[in-house]
Amino acid sequence: MLASDPTRTARKGKFRHVASCLLPQMLIGLLVLGIWRGGFWLMPLTVFLMVLVPILDLLTGWQDDEHFETSDFSRAQVVLLRWNTRLYAVGYMAALVYVVLNIDRFSGLEFGLLVSGMGLVGGVGFGCAHELLHAPGRIDQTLQKIMTIFLFYPHYKLIHIRSHHHHAGTDHDENTAWMNESIYSYIFRTIPGSMVRCWQMEAKRHRAVSRESFLKGFLMNKMVPYALGQVILLVALWVFAGPMGLLFYAAQLVVGHLILESVNYIQHYGLLRKLRDGKYERTGPEHSWDTYHFFSSYVTFRVGHHSYHHIAVQPYYLLDPEPEAPKLPVGYFWAIPIVLLPPVWRRWINPRIEAAGEQIEAAAG
Repeated sequence: MLASDPTRTARKGKFRHVASCLLPQMLIGLLVLGIWRGGFWLMPLTVFLMVLVPILDLLTGWQDDEHFETSDFSRAQVVLLRWNTRLYAVGYMAALVYVVLNIDRFSGLEFGLLVSGMGLVGGVGFGCAHELLHAPGRIDQTLQKIMTIFLFYPHYKLIHIRSHHHHAGTDHDENTAWMNESIYSYIFRTIPGSMVRCWQMEAKRHRAVSRESFLKGFLMNKMVPYALGQVILLVALWVFAGPMGLLFYAAQLVVGHLILESVNYIQHYGLLRKLRDGKYERTGPEHSWDTYHFFSSYVTFRVGHHSYHHIAVQPYYLLDPEPEAPKLPVGYFWAIPIVLLPPVWRRWINPRIEAAGEQIEAAAG
């Protein structure tokens, strides 16, 4: 019997990896199909993400835990993987514009199903925007600016790169959930707190200019055009889509932001960095919750590889598993409903935090 060829095995793994990275496009396809056919055709998208994906994770037991480097992929594959996020962004925004401008053609049932489906696509869209804001290309940066306006979070890049990446796992981070803090307390803290932090960071950055001219310093603050843009967007929605179009946009935003903030809440919950000699220890894999459940990982642009993202910022298709990172026993689409029930969440996750801490101390000793 011939021994298996490791090169061929690696090649198969690479092809499966590239194909799986395209899984988010299925969400756009299901959304478009639902909009086109209407009625209960709008339901498969929600069922796929919230029911089928977690069941597939459970039944297959597959893990998204392979290692890849840029050299493993052909130039065409890298281009495809880069355009994957760009096409998702365009697809989401195009679908949102169409639905908002044609909201009157949908029934009450369809309105509700669209809120769920579009909101979930927007929630995953934050993962897409996250990839775009870290990408160096001009196309990516332009798309992330437009997409985060659509997601009503134009300061996403500002708070993520200039605050979260520096302060993750500390009391100074608006996006780190504290031990025993409920998701609802977290949301009411992080949303206004992130906006205030961005205003403060920009004011500090232009403090010297503001001393000479307050107006000039104020206008140089990036949060000024961001805030004006949000007001203009809401006015435009009212004028061109009417109150129902504006209502739909707001409703699907609630779903999308609930997905985003639930994921943010989970990723660092209770894993605070320790203070040593007045300084926080370096961010390590032990300060992020990872989840490598295959389908949940790939359909969200692999956001479950969060610890490695903090250690070495890489494109989503090059994120590695981190053995030392604490692991969620389920993917995000089953973890999020648990998070929404704080007592259940605490009973479920707090013992795992204690176990993770014991493992870290044992390894250090």
